[in-house]
Amino acid sequence: ALEEIAAPRAAPELPPLVALPEPPLHRVRRLSFTSLSLFEQCAYKYFARYGLGMSERPVEAVLGEGERSGTEIGSAVHALLEEIDLAAPVVPELEDELIRGFVAAYCDSELARRVAGLAGVEKERHFTFEHDGVLVHGFIDAFHLRGGRAFVVDYKTNALGEASPEEIVEQDYRLQRLVYALACFRAGAEEVEVVYAFLERPDAPVGAVFSLADVSELEAELSAAIARIQAGEFPPTPSDFACAGCPALDLVC
Repeated sequence: ALEEIAAPRAAPELPPLVALPEPPLHRVRRLSFTSLSLFEQCAYKYFARYGLGMSERPVEAVLGEGERSGTEIGSAVHALLEEIDLAAPVVPELEDELIRGFVAAYCDSELARRVAGLAGVEKERHFTFEHDGVLVHGFIDAFHLRGGRAFVVDYKTNALGEASPEEIVEQDYRLQRLVYALACFRAGAEEVEVVYAFLERPDAPVGAVFSLADVSELEAELSAAIARIQAGEFPPTPSDFACAGCPALDLVC
């Protein structure tokens, strides 16, 4: 006779799974000019760099016999422009022709002659102010404030490609520009002129003038950007410029 097959035991009743908590949003308390620039270029690139802590990839540029990243080129140019006398700029003797060319582009420009005519121009002026609970900070390459009028110069070594300097400013530096203006207004200015000097095109500086009547609009635009960051809105906006050096490229984006 066939042996009776025992009925299987009832499976033990497991406790219900506890729902996993929602991951915390990226809460920002400080915003530097670098982080603002990344957020403006691509919000996802900003999150990869500052939310996840991924390291930015170096973007190589050929410099004669060696190679150097775009960041290194910009840092070298800024360091030299910080050393020169803005009242009487002279191009230093350098073996590195690319770096010397960028510095010479400024020294020989109409903008340099304008800056030279201003008394008391400050270099690498640090600023900090609070907005919507966030500490915004950075440095101004060249700063002048007299009689309630502020003048700001920002040197750029960007490779422009087919884009115009105006297009680059609107796409990638609009937030930076309004932060410059707000910093000056917080310092007591009644009118602010911000000029971006693209050293690849020294003949085409991009300037904008702001008055006290613009402050509310500038603050609202900065508030909107901060709100997007605090809400975790980080959509990717790929472009050749934004994707260059992005730590998430080909990994999670």
